[in-house]
This record gives sequence, C-alpha cells and structure tokens, in this order.
Amino acid sequence: MECRLVEETEATGDVLSTYKEIKQTLNTAELPNWIKALGAHPSLLKANWEKVKHTIVEGTIPALLKELIIFRVSVLNGSPYCSACHAHGALQLDKSLSFDDMMALSEGKSLPQLPKPYQVALEIVPRVTADPHSFADADLAALKAQGFTDLEVMELFAQGDIALMFNAITMLYRVPLDPEYRPVIDSSLHSCAS
Repeated sequence: MECRLVEETEATGDVLSTYKEIKQTLNTAELPNWIKALGAHPSLLKANWEKVKHTIVEGTIPALLKELIIFRVSVLNGSPYCSACHAHGALQLDKSLSFDDMMALSEGKSLPQLPKPYQVALEIVPRVTADPHSFADADLAALKAQGFTDLEVMELFAQGDIALMFNAITMLYRVPLDPEYRPVIDSSLHSCAS
C-alpha cells in the first residue's frame, strides 16, 4: 500500500481540525508522519487520535514507562517506524538513558537503572501483548506487588494494544520515518526492529 501523507497545508474540515487539536495537545509545531498518513481518512484519523490521547497522553502511568513499553512491543513486532519513534521519545524523556540502553532493552535485557516497577512491567507487558493467553495470576500479582493498581494494570496493557495497532498501521501504510527519528535507525536499531 502506498503511503500518502496529507500535509497540514492541504488539510480541510475535520482533518484540519484534528491536526490543530493534535498540535495543541502535543505542544508541537510539526505533525508526525503517522498522523499525516491517516489524514486521507478523517474518521480513522479522529478515532486513532482519540485512542492515542486517552492512552498515551493521559493516564497515571509515567510517560517514560509508556514509551519504553511501546518501544519494546514495537521491536518484538518488527516495526521500524514505531521502534525508532518510541526510542526517540524515551531518550528525550530521560537523558540518562543511552542508545546502548535502548539496544539492551530491545534484546530483552533489564536496565538496572530503571525502577523495579518499570522492570517488572517491561518483562510482563510485552510478553502478554504478544501472547495474551500467557497472562497468569502470577503476572497480575507481580504487577500489583510493584504498586500498580487494577486501573494502572489496564493502562499498562493499553500501551501494548496501541503499539500493536500502530505497528500494523505504520508497516502496512509504509509510513516514512520522520527526520528526527532517522538517527535511531541509522544507529542500527533497524537491525533489531526489522
């Protein structure tokens, strides 16, 4: 499928309105390519934006943990775009993280500098996202032992769900990588994600 990016300058009606809301909510001057790839279908754009807004932007789970979960799920699912996007996001949120840390995480290694609740969530959520039947009472108990409430556990798994959705969209639409994510791919994350 060929990807057609609908730029803000050519957007009208509901698409333009959604673009403006996205820019305001994310406090950004530029729209990412995954948004522009949905611009040709106003209702899909709006529906997917609403899901992003209520899953990634809002909630009680820290933004860094959300980025790391989506990154890990995207690597496991083979999505170069989402892997690069969320590696970039995590590196922007926590300057103590390095590219080597992201590589280690992409290989399933634990990052000792992360809080224990993050480590537990990063072990359980990507595995269960890949195989929901693997979710066991012990997994729920492990997450709750780290202080996650029932609602936060739901929010954790929503990150995996949204990762799968956007992995599919960006791979099927062949969304081109945004320039700011290119250094992550150029630094060889592509070999882990593809």
